Amino acid sequence: MGVGIKIKRLREERKISQPELAELLGISQSTLSNIESEASKKIDFLLMDKVCKVFDKDFEYFVEEKTINNVETNDGGVVGVNHGTINNFPENLVEQIQQLIESNKAKDLEISGLKKRLEEKE
Repeated sequence: MGVGIKIKRLREERKISQPELAELLGISQSTLSNIESEASKKIDFLLMDKVCKVFDKDFEYFVEEKTINNVETNDGGVVGVNHGTINNFPENLVEQIQQLIESNKAKDLEISGLKKRLEEKE
């Protein structure tokens, strides 16, 4: 299941309209529609960070995984051999994204602190 479909399911489960979610994410409703219908395959990391925050999900929730199973027959019985989960991404991509998210959180805190200092000086 793709990222767009997962976003759509979460939105529908929480009874949020497309226009409402689009506003929360700071994008147009048509952009969100393209993401949910998977017409748009590119979603930047900052947008995904916002999606994760809105739905309180880790990035891993949205990472598409494929499980490959090979089935062998054994005298009329079936034995399944699971070869594990295969990600379509480099091994450290999830770690890199998590680092970006943590970096963004730290920058958000720094910005908040700077805003408070500015307000105090006014």
